[in-house]
Amino acid sequence: MNYMKKRGESIDIKITRFLKKQLHPISTREISINLGLSWHTVINHCLRLQMAGKVYGYKIGNLNVWVIKNG
Repeated sequence: MNYMKKRGESIDIKITRFLKKQLHPISTREISINLGLSWHTVINHCLRLQMAGKVYGYKIGNLNVWVIKNG
């Protein structure tokens, strides 16, 4: 169980670090490809990060896009 928690935190850190480097909103698919994670893993972590107030997500057409929240 502890391993899973650490892995989840590691994925959250990877996603937030990646988003901090971006100049524009990034789709779930782009995050998935760049970090070598499955789309399903990325969407779940982004939604959790959004609920925690760390990222902001919205839709452009049929794409979910994500940006890091400042502050």
